Amino acid sequence: MAIWQFVIILVPKDWAMEADFNPSSLYESDGYETKVAWKNRQPPTNFKNLMSKILPPAKSWNDALLCWGDEKENDIQVGYENNAVADIQFRLALHTQFKPLLPKLIEVANELNCVLFFPELGLISIASETVLLELIQRSRAARFVSDPRKCLDGFQNGTQQAI
Repeated sequence: MAIWQFVIILVPKDWAMEADFNPSSLYESDGYETKVAWKNRQPPTNFKNLMSKILPPAKSWNDALLCWGDEKENDIQVGYENNAVADIQFRLALHTQFKPLLPKLIEVANELNCVLFFPELGLISIASETVLLELIQRSRAARFVSDPRKCLDGFQNGTQQAI
């Protein structure tokens, strides 16, 4: 993931409701893992067509990963484990014209009966463009895009957490 990308993960809404919208069970010592949210829950079979409405299909470097878009810019990655979806991840490149993708992302999340998990911010939220824009503005990627030098200096000085 590039420093200018903001990560949004889809998780099933019913799982989020059972977890009281608390993402703590998604975090591990070395990061986050969403397969627990997808266990015994899978998106409908048409989800690939829905992703293709957001970004064009792309070649994957791994048999257990489906991709759309451009991994260095805006992309979607769907990870599989044991032939089941374990992760649906959107990465928005904030230095690009990403805003037209937001309504489509929200629409797909709602069609898949999913909510949005923001691993960087430790939040789960109902899919809403207003909330999404607000959280994007709070991200490291937004800080980097608006002032790269200040952001990088913050990492060096320890005032910002490294990615």
